Amino acid sequence: MLVELIGLNACGHLQREKDAGPSLQIGPAEVVLTAEKRPYSWPDGTMGIVKDGAKYKFYAASAGYPVSAIGTLDNPISDGVRKLEIQELKKPYDYVAGGPIYRDEKTGCLLMFYHAEFYIVPPNYLPFYSEIGIARSLDEGQTWIDLGAIVTPHLPRTAHFYQIRRSSWDIGWGAYAVVGEYFYLYFADLLDESGVNRPVNHGVARARIVDVLQAATEHRTVSDWKKYFEGHWSEPGIGGKSSTLIEQRGESFLLGDISYNEYIRKYIAVFIGEPWPNSDLYWAESEDALQWTHFHKIVDDPGHEMYVTLAGTENQPRRSGREVYLYYVHSNEFGKTGDRNRDGRVIRRRLTFQ
Repeated sequence: MLVELIGLNACGHLQREKDAGPSLQIGPAEVVLTAEKRPYSWPDGTMGIVKDGAKYKFYAASAGYPVSAIGTLDNPISDGVRKLEIQELKKPYDYVAGGPIYRDEKTGCLLMFYHAEFYIVPPNYLPFYSEIGIARSLDEGQTWIDLGAIVTPHLPRTAHFYQIRRSSWDIGWGAYAVVGEYFYLYFADLLDESGVNRPVNHGVARARIVDVLQAATEHRTVSDWKKYFEGHWSEPGIGGKSSTLIEQRGESFLLGDISYNEYIRKYIAVFIGEPWPNSDLYWAESEDALQWTHFHKIVDDPGHEMYVTLAGTENQPRRSGREVYLYYVHSNEFGKTGDRNRDGRVIRRRLTFQ
């Protein structure tokens, strides 16, 4: 087993407000993949985890393409690693990879929420403009085809912000929740308000699950997604405006992952936040996946934290219980070098409600 205890910091035991339910215990940091054993630049975003018998399948972005691995929650790559390709791309992206996975139990259809980029000055990967799309697999993840983009920033790729100022915008990595009959997809938007660019660090769009699946399986395309704006699901996912769900300053405040927790009967989320570049991890909870409370810092390791994934320990990794695993990439050198691939390790912590 590759798990190794290391001496990183955490914010320990978080007692929430009186009568708010169980407190949250943050366990010690464990190294599940060292820099030497971690596949290059993997994970480069939120992982998708699917239970497959006694093993787990892990899907995540790598250096511009998806990589799948088979292993355990202790060692995600123990049974092998495979490079994937999203075929039949509908746009000429420079980078397209994912990511969070939804499995339809009735049809066996797998949906991958992917992060896609256009490089502003190719072949340089910085600066970039990004979108979120969906890919589909009907053969248990062996092959994938593109269905199309579902959420893009309000500020278009042709804007001065990207083309003249040479600035990047990271829309996020496809973290989603199942809320009733809908997918809720979380992302970072960038608004154009009369020539002034305003970030929306925690926005959301939704689509009916049945519509998404029907479009994917019968028509090889995407359904209509709507962004949440000023209290209504009124703006188009492609180029529409959105409202922030949690007011935070700084572009480093991004949702890492979200899970429905059956123990406290709430949605739980972990965010990547300031200070940048030596970012920390933050916690929030919600009863409806829109209104977020109990915002706390939970990890303040020295160095840089990125690419968060939450995993339940039972048969449905996307649903969690009294215990939930928190995975993330940790780099001591990123603040100096700007490169987390040299020394980045995959860290795991056990989070327990008490």
